[in-house]
Amino acid sequence: MNGNPLYHGIALAVGTLLLLPLALAVLSGWTPRGLRGRRLAVRPYAWALLCLYAVMPLNAVPRMIDAPSGVVMACTGLGFGFVVAAAACFLRAEQTSRSVNSRAKS
Repeated sequence: MNGNPLYHGIALAVGTLLLLPLALAVLSGWTPRGLRGRRLAVRPYAWALLCLYAVMPLNAVPRMIDAPSGVVMACTGLGFGFVVAAAACFLRAEQTSRSVNSRAKS
């Protein structure tokens, strides 16, 4: 059920290098060029990325240490909760962006 720990480790390392620095940089105040017009909506995007990042260790680490299937399933369920939280953050970012744009047009 757990597979090869090397593959999980590689996926965790790649995910850490791609998602974590961007989310932390945005939370510390940096705004990516593509989101400069959505200044107020940038923080929910960063929180969504952190929620998506949290899924990676929750799925990879129990499998890497060959945890029992109950622990793996519990971590997978908790990871699904983080995916729902990320979706809520993305929706919040879109809502914030639309409300700012509608105020700017009026």
